[in-house]
Amino acid sequence: MTESSAPGLAAAVHAGWQEHQRLLLDVIRPLSLEQLQLRPSPEHWAIWQLASNMVGARAYWMHDILGEGDHAIRDRFRMTTTTVPGLPLEDAGWEDDEARQRTADELVEAFEATWQPIDQCVRRWTPTDLEAEFVRDYGGRRRAVTRGWVVWHLVEHELRHGTEVALILRANGLPTLDI
Repeated sequence: MTESSAPGLAAAVHAGWQEHQRLLLDVIRPLSLEQLQLRPSPEHWAIWQLASNMVGARAYWMHDILGEGDHAIRDRFRMTTTTVPGLPLEDAGWEDDEARQRTADELVEAFEATWQPIDQCVRRWTPTDLEAEFVRDYGGRRRAVTRGWVVWHLVEHELRHGTEVALILRANGLPTLDI
């Protein structure tokens, strides 16, 4: 890809990601607590957990790794308890406390709040900015990632979990993402 094509591609990816979020929120918004609990099998995450993981990942990568966004947005996803045995609290997110299911309203609001720093950054970053490296420490390992890699990682993460949500909805006869 040439330098001159990168801004056009970045704009297309940004617009597609924003549209995917709109479609996802359109199907999450009307779901009841019971419907948000739907899962493909007992050992897999429910819809609310998949959505919670998506918004928590946005907050983690944008704030903790890239240093972008409001601390308050990131802090809302930090947990004081978890129902996952052996999971350190610093690694726990909304999806890791089955005793505290999130509502459709909470999920929609969290998607909208976590979109703001993404939207602002993607509009501001130049192709050179996307190449800037950041170090991620996880499990005693250090790994360098670029802003561009983080953007792609978040997009692919949301496409994967959005597909899971769509399949769960379809399998239960509910309206799904119209892609």
